[in-house]
Amino acid sequence: MTLFPPTGKGASSVRIPRVVTFIIDTSGSMEGVSIQQAKKALDLAIQRLDPADSFNVIQFNSVMSTLFPRPVPAWPENLQQAARFVNALHATGGTEMMPALAAALLDISSSGEAATLKQVIFLTDGAVGNEDQLFSFIKLKLGRARLFTVGIGPAPNSHFMTKAAEFGRGTFTFISDVSAVEKQMTELFEKVESPVLSDIEVSFEGVDTASAEVWPDRIPDLYLGEPVVVGARFVRTPSMVRVKGQRDGQPFDVTVPLAQAEPGHGISVLWARRKIQSLLDGLHEGDNKDAVRAQVVSLGLTHHLVTAHTSLVAVDVTPVRPQGTALESSLIPVNAPAGLTFGGLPRSATPATLYLLQGLAACLAAVTLLIAARRS
Repeated sequence: MTLFPPTGKGASSVRIPRVVTFIIDTSGSMEGVSIQQAKKALDLAIQRLDPADSFNVIQFNSVMSTLFPRPVPAWPENLQQAARFVNALHATGGTEMMPALAAALLDISSSGEAATLKQVIFLTDGAVGNEDQLFSFIKLKLGRARLFTVGIGPAPNSHFMTKAAEFGRGTFTFISDVSAVEKQMTELFEKVESPVLSDIEVSFEGVDTASAEVWPDRIPDLYLGEPVVVGARFVRTPSMVRVKGQRDGQPFDVTVPLAQAEPGHGISVLWARRKIQSLLDGLHEGDNKDAVRAQVVSLGLTHHLVTAHTSLVAVDVTPVRPQGTALESSLIPVNAPAGLTFGGLPRSATPATLYLLQGLAACLAAVTLLIAARRS
């Protein structure tokens, strides 16, 4: 089942007040072009807020800080204060993402009316090592909020940000060029400011709900320009499908009879891909690895799919090296992504420069004490 957003005049939507928390990564890995892109994108996002919206800004590296104690109205004086806060940001230190994410979800869940859109917009390069922990936290604490990730810099962790947006029932936007910030962020804002259909629920008449396998199990909201595709498998064909949700703050309910449905090709493969992805996502929540692997292998072989545990192998037996010739190996240099800044010391995991200076100071102090002891 595919849900298509309306086009033309039907695409117009009532703007619902939002509570938005912006998170910006200011760790050392963001140094250079990445922090420039992030600050420009964040400044554009803040300036687009409506006076009926509320917002807050959280920045993190080795430590976290928030602009306001709680979300405040997007009034001119608050927007000016936010602009000054963003302008003063610079990249340094490690990448402690969890405290910022926890503060944002707590911040946003306790603010606004029930009908208010609650959104977290996360600008980062995704240079983290605790992905599974973050995915589990997002699924557990998301509530009615939506998480939108914005990939910044020449070499972002697209896997982390794509999956974080999926678990957060939002979208992932990748910005690779400073000159494209305004265009891509504008497209993102046009989507998130007025979702066409939110809080989507899909049910099937005439079949036992427990026997229906529906993927994805967490259906995202429907935004302009991005259809939502749901794959389902049943023991027997349902009589109709029902879709419920919220449209412009009002209940939405539509049914489609399936009596005249005709067989199609490739739908089973679509369903299998989505189930495999859901099974693999379950590993982030502690599902049994052996059980997941067995199911993935079975689905991959049945539907002829390449997965993490199955491959389609083509064997070429044409000789390319004369018989008896020894194999040779050599190191191949790898170019760094354009715009990525490398220093002499690691910049993301720890404030290594500070630790090195502290170590040198401790060594000098020890030598001084040793010399003093010998003289006495």
